[in-house]
Amino acid sequence: MKKKDLAKTPLIPADPEMNLHTDASEYLSGESVDEHGNLEVANEIIGSKEIGQQHNNL
Repeated sequence: MKKKDLAKTPLIPADPEMNLHTDASEYLSGESVDEHGNLEVANEIIGSKEIGQQHNNL
């Protein structure tokens, strides 16, 4: 576009749209997604045990 055309073109569209994007439905359940979920649960269990151990050491 020429500089003159850019000056005439509005930066905001006449009918702006608002969209919401979430990645919750972006990934289908599968082997790698299931494995990631299992790792998250394992990290929670390990983390809770470590926090409990630190609390008992006080």
